[in-house]
Amino acid sequence: MSRPEDHLPPDLYYNDTEAHKYTTSSRIQHIQTLMTHRALSLLALPSPSLILDIGCGSGLSGTLLSSLPASSGGPHQWIGLDISSSMLGVALERDVEGDLFLGDAGQGIPFRPGTFDGALSISAVQWLCNVESSEE
Repeated sequence: MSRPEDHLPPDLYYNDTEAHKYTTSSRIQHIQTLMTHRALSLLALPSPSLILDIGCGSGLSGTLLSSLPASSGGPHQWIGLDISSSMLGVALERDVEGDLFLGDAGQGIPFRPGTFDGALSISAVQWLCNVESSEE
């Protein structure tokens, strides 16, 4: 099976069709949930926190962050950053609770140090290996 990051940069690969397909895939939803829970366990945040979701896509991980019960340290506030306007469009359609920013994590994070209590990046880091973008 070929990997999408081997073919196009994420801002081109995740057009409206691919963004919806990704978000509605039960396999992807399951993987995102497992990985988000693991990331949160590594962050070990004892109480509701402000989290940066780097490569937030359509907000699958953010939805989990917003819905965590107090017994699990939540619910968390989150801000999502993604390079794909189509993925962010799906997040807006889904009415996610986080604030969303269009940006390229490979070009740096546009927030001051210390802004967040933690950060996570689920299913996005592999895209940084592809240094090309639609602007190149």
